[in-house]
Amino acid sequence: MYSHFDATTWVTPYGLIFVAAITLAWWLARRNASAVAIDPSHIDLLVPIAISAGVVGGTTIALLLSAEEGIRVKLFAVVGVGAAALFIYSRFTKLPFRRLFDVFALPVVAALMVHRVGCFLAGCCWGDVVTNGVVPGVQYPPGSFAYEQHLDGGVIETGAIASLPVHAVQLYEAGLLLVMLLVLSRVPWRRLTAGTITILTVCSYVLIRFFLEYLRADSEVVLGNLTVIQLQCIVLMFSAVLLAPSRKEARLE
Repeated sequence: MYSHFDATTWVTPYGLIFVAAITLAWWLARRNASAVAIDPSHIDLLVPIAISAGVVGGTTIALLLSAEEGIRVKLFAVVGVGAAALFIYSRFTKLPFRRLFDVFALPVVAALMVHRVGCFLAGCCWGDVVTNGVVPGVQYPPGSFAYEQHLDGGVIETGAIASLPVHAVQLYEAGLLLVMLLVLSRVPWRRLTAGTITILTVCSYVLIRFFLEYLRADSEVVLGNLTVIQLQCIVLMFSAVLLAPSRKEARLE
């Protein structure tokens, strides 16, 4: 997640797609809320609250950690802090928090799917160099993250017109998230134990993200052969399974 703003460029494809992603999530969450008898006005309040809290929380974590690691944990930090804000809101309004999480689960994935297209256009979250020629790669121009990384690594010369071909992992993820949405949207989550679709969504996404990390070039290995994001994926997977609600807990909520 790297947005770019300067004194002359206030509207960018990345920014427009980011707004479109939020708008899509907002609309889908309102529709889900109506389906489970939650007043959509709560969604209208929650979306700006969760986004503001997530951005502030993610930025704070980025500042507290080193520059590279701070950037790498920002996405999960934004979602995590936003989820915490949602939980706090549910306690104040006496809304069932597991059902509220269900309302937002798939809309957030839909937003992330759209957002990854913006990442592709902005050149952030870029992939590793394509070496086998089986899949087509994408080349980024001078000044892009991939170009600067390749220049610093000595794999391209100063003055090169583009980076080496890299995996379009942003589009890989967008495509996989689309498949995930199509599959999970068929789950009758309104008739299932509250929190079920949230658990399924979290587990599905962390599996996708865990394996895509092997194709990303903006990741630093920190433990064995695992990156920071992969370690977070493992923690999230186990947490989701361990915190899955029983039917009794869901009824008591």
